[in-house]
Amino acid sequence: VNPHFLFNNLNNLYAYAIEKSPKTPEIILDLSGVLRYMLYECKENFVPLKKEIKQLENFMQLSELQIEERGQVHFTTKNIQSGYQIAPLILVVFIENAFKHSTASQSDNISIKVNVELSENGTLHFICKNSHQIQSNTDNISHGIGLENVKKRLTLLYPDAHQLLINETDDWYEIQLSIHLQKTANS
Repeated sequence: VNPHFLFNNLNNLYAYAIEKSPKTPEIILDLSGVLRYMLYECKENFVPLKKEIKQLENFMQLSELQIEERGQVHFTTKNIQSGYQIAPLILVVFIENAFKHSTASQSDNISIKVNVELSENGTLHFICKNSHQIQSNTDNISHGIGLENVKKRLTLLYPDAHQLLINETDDWYEIQLSIHLQKTANS
């Protein structure tokens, strides 16, 4: 569990509780679910794809609280079928980085787009695109540790079965990841 994720969400939760927002119980439930998943359910080498996607959605909803009216977040899925498994917490690193770098480099007009699609042959296509400003003061943000760990995990867990492309412009940072997933034996 990234301490910054936990710290940011506890601060957001505190602010909603002070305002006596009706969203507070839902935020607590979502945070509890994400933490439970990260701490207990990710002990296996692979988890059901549908469960991982649901946790990505919960993670994004919590992270979106950091943005509020400063931008837009889009999360779309297509053709996510039962029976496929994925290594846990691979995709969330890219989403976490998108939020971290967008919110650190921009005060408004933040845009984060995540698209997850499973092709008929079992290839997962993941695109995570976020706005950012290169000229901004983001020197105090840690760079590359999570990304380097994910690259190593992909190489170990999906040798010759994945492709990771990273594209960066002055305004956008985009991750394109394709992973050929295996169906479980009982599917």
